Amino acid sequence: MGRPFALDFGTIMQMGAALGADAALLAEVLPIAEAAIVNRIAEIAEEGSD
Repeated sequence: MGRPFALDFGTIMQMGAALGADAALLAEVLPIAEAAIVNRIAEIAEEGSD
């Protein structure tokens, strides 16, 4: 079974705009947050496949 390898930045930016988030700040931190989220999902998937 596959796993996520990226987040949909466009959707996240739209959600941020709808919630009143600072777009420049969101765009700056999103790549870092994406890596952390995707890596954690991979770790959880690997733990569950034991």
